[in-house]
Amino acid sequence: MVLQRLEPNSSGQLVEREHRLPALIRRYLERAFPFPGPVPAQVRLVQTGRMWSKPGARPMGFSATERFAIDRVAFCWEARFGIAAAVAIKVRDCYDAGRGVLQVRALGIPVQRRSGPDIAVGEAYRYLAELPWIPHAIAVNRDLEWEELDERSVEVGCRVGGERIAVTFDFDASGDISRCSAAARPRDVGRKAVPTPWGGQFSDYRTLGGIRMPVRAEVHWDLNGKRFVYWCGLITDACRVEEQFVAAAGVAR
Repeated sequence: MVLQRLEPNSSGQLVEREHRLPALIRRYLERAFPFPGPVPAQVRLVQTGRMWSKPGARPMGFSATERFAIDRVAFCWEARFGIAAAVAIKVRDCYDAGRGVLQVRALGIPVQRRSGPDIAVGEAYRYLAELPWIPHAIAVNRDLEWEELDERSVEVGCRVGGERIAVTFDFDASGDISRCSAAARPRDVGRKAVPTPWGGQFSDYRTLGGIRMPVRAEVHWDLNGKRFVYWCGLITDACRVEEQFVAAAGVAR
């Protein structure tokens, strides 16, 4: 179906251009934010939640800020995990221009830094899966490739190096995105990255910072037919940012 895609003009206003955008996505955008209107350069979210390192492990609480570029596939997640009264682990997970970096610090001391093709692919998957939080990017990000699969699901893909990756979104009866999934996202197993079925659930749609989005989400791996939920979070605040997205150190465009 040929639809009208929303793209920013020279004044930053959303205007309609002919583009093949799935009808499910078009209807989703109509409720997500007012348009035509200005397009932010990035969106910043505040999150709280819990993570699990492996099945059966104790949960680790976190607070985080996540910034997303609107015009390209790029983000930066900065989280603090409280381990003890005066001890915290800080994690930075960022992606831009085909490069990804995962950094971990404890007591201000670097304890882990990872990068490389598998990290980049995994983080690009993350950006795609988190698009329900940044509907402006759904509307204007030209890196995204959309395909309608059936009356209740669409696929969105992008390129990472020479590889195309894709995430499937499922819609509920009201037209909201309720699930995402990918057949083979890289998962760390020892020193190897093993392609593993991966997905998430979205719920509790609300309007934060003028953007309608699901404020609750959980993310899981499918391990030998069993679902392992490793991330569960709540979006507590959202705002549109006019300054251009700048990647963290070590993730240059």
